[in-house]
Amino acid sequence: MKIFGQRTLNPLLWYVNRKSISKAVFIGTFWGMLPLPFHSILIVLTVLLFEVNLPVSLCLAWLTNPFTLVPILYLGFWLGTKIFGVNMIDQDMLLGVLHQISHWITHFGSGHIDFSLAKILLSGLLLEAFIFAVILYVITRLFWRWNIVQHYNRRRFMK
Repeated sequence: MKIFGQRTLNPLLWYVNRKSISKAVFIGTFWGMLPLPFHSILIVLTVLLFEVNLPVSLCLAWLTNPFTLVPILYLGFWLGTKIFGVNMIDQDMLLGVLHQISHWITHFGSGHIDFSLAKILLSGLLLEAFIFAVILYVITRLFWRWNIVQHYNRRRFMK
């Protein structure tokens, strides 16, 4: 946090209200679902840009962890194959890509690597992150509204 300086002391980044929290959930979920290195930095940069709740967004960076990584990647591949209209990855395709990578490494960078799998995975992961971010955004807004209505009804019936 020190690298961002005084900007992280902005009171709007620590404010708790329905709009700030739900937007923070969207930002944290979107970047948290993408298995990128240093995605916490991307979360902080986005939070500073939109001035939403920083702690909630950073907590959602833990969505990608060793337990959730395999399902996230699988769903990303599955969505990517649906976008590009190809079959799921089979053993021959995976072995071919691994052979290309090993050939590229053993020949010190000369050769060709087919990045079609990366294109499929990246597009699927982006779509997956966006879908989950929208779903959690809507759930947060609905839950906040439901909680306010429940609190109001309890106060009204206590009189």
